[in-house]
Amino acid sequence: MKNNPGRIISSLILALLAFPCHAQTSVTSAQPMMISAERFAVLRQEPARWAALRKRCDKELTQPTHAVADYSPARHYTADGVSHDPSGKYLNTDAGVAYRAALCYQLSHDVVYARHTQQIADAWGKTLAHVSKDQGAAELNFNIPQLVIAASWVRNASPWDDSDFIAMLQKVALPLSHADKANNHGNWGVLMDASIAAYTSNSKQLERAQQRWQTLLSNQVAEDGSMPLEICRSNTNNFCGGPDKGINGISYTHYTLHPATITAEIFMQLGKNLYQTDAGKKLSLAYQRAAEWTRYPERFPYYASNQGKLNGINNTAYFLILQAHTMNDDAAEIIKQGKPGSNSMELVLLYGR
Repeated sequence: MKNNPGRIISSLILALLAFPCHAQTSVTSAQPMMISAERFAVLRQEPARWAALRKRCDKELTQPTHAVADYSPARHYTADGVSHDPSGKYLNTDAGVAYRAALCYQLSHDVVYARHTQQIADAWGKTLAHVSKDQGAAELNFNIPQLVIAASWVRNASPWDDSDFIAMLQKVALPLSHADKANNHGNWGVLMDASIAAYTSNSKQLERAQQRWQTLLSNQVAEDGSMPLEICRSNTNNFCGGPDKGINGISYTHYTLHPATITAEIFMQLGKNLYQTDAGKKLSLAYQRAAEWTRYPERFPYYASNQGKLNGINNTAYFLILQAHTMNDDAAEIIKQGKPGSNSMELVLLYGR
């Protein structure tokens, strides 16, 4: 029987039409950011480990978003202490809910969670137009990365036009990046830049982010592993002075190393091992010092002057990531003692053994 050329061509056309076309999809959007698909697959087989998380995701499904057109919260620190402007938590709250929902999607493959994350990203993408250059910009740098990572985990879960979300990231968030700052704000800015660049497949921006990551850590970490710009932190707008100088010093050391570590994990997923660079060695050195002070806070320079009362000593969830790259006995003991604090990114679940 002879082949019919017309029938063959028609069959080929039908086959091509039936095959999903991914030419428009970026390389990075095909894989989850920060966490490997293989790690998610392992966790998926252990539902008891994330049962409590799923219950929380279920409760949060009906939680309304807090997206606003003008995001201008009051400054976090005042002359008397910390302000309590509830609007300062709007983005933090929504980013956390979106992140947990995206994680629940990755672990359960229930698309209802993915759609919740998409709805939150859409709400901020369609609504946010203006951000104050002080506390508002800081909150963007601190919280947008978590929202972007969440979006990367659900991007292909269901049909979703994320163009408004991307436009907000590029037009509102990126111009307010703090990557050029010398202290912890710079590390959060680099994380924001890197996460957005990975999400949008912007190779030039990724290169700038990884170079800035290395420059920051090289400059921030002293030879003894301390971070001079952070260990002096007080609890007022006299940021490195006043009667409680150093009370937040360990807390802000953690608050600097946390985004630096998450950024390194994003680059690991992209095939760039920043842990092995000279700046990565500085990160390891700072980790050793932070772990020592966490286990033995009395060794911290400002322990005595604050009568032994220091804030945020146990904000160490990121230890679980670094411990896989640079073993540390003090950190191992901290992890062994119980659940580390500052675990809003569920690092204990994602990186725990």
